[in-house]
Amino acid sequence: MIIIAIDGTAGSGKGTISELLARKLGFCHLDTGAVYRSLTYFFIEQGIDLEDEELIRDTLDKLDFKVKFEKDEFGNQVQKNLLFGKDLGNKIRTEKISISTSKISKFSCVRKFANKIQHNIALNYNLIVEGRDVGTVVFPNADYKFFLTASPEIRAKRRSEQLSQPQNYETILKDIIERDEADMKRKTSPLKKADDAILIDNSYQTVDETLSEIISYIK
Repeated sequence: MIIIAIDGTAGSGKGTISELLARKLGFCHLDTGAVYRSLTYFFIEQGIDLEDEELIRDTLDKLDFKVKFEKDEFGNQVQKNLLFGKDLGNKIRTEKISISTSKISKFSCVRKFANKIQHNIALNYNLIVEGRDVGTVVFPNADYKFFLTASPEIRAKRRSEQLSQPQNYETILKDIIERDEADMKRKTSPLKKADDAILIDNSYQTVDETLSEIISYIK
């Protein structure tokens, strides 16, 4: 199986790029962020304190969460995040979930849970894997590695256009800056570029330009 790792900062376009690249190559696009968002959604719905590592660890032992791929009407493999058998869909795509996810992703028990899911999927599919520590921790031996970034201001604009619930631009910009700091400074699997990853700053690139640049490195 072939693994292409695409890491990057929040709002850097790695989700869109990964999805388009997967379609171009006929791969499955594994959104690791969606796994963490799904867990965050569940903890919030259950009223669990996101700072209580012990309670979160105990809850994970009882949690029925799976990721699977299903073909859509165009024949593309689409990721389904199943919590107790039900697809969460866009419920995990809110700014509240985005902010809260960094709180649980710092715990090693959460990352081990997510990594196990990702490794199992990689046994059966060619994958474009998107996340923040894919090339450094989850799949350090990935066949190709890329790290996407852009200025905080541009990322905030992109994020405001993506969210299903409208948010103030200044609030999103502040949250992104804080998210960067939290992701980069966490003790467990901090956000950083792998030494052998190709850095792409797409602040002033179109999606097609970023996609073309990535494809130019894949043989």
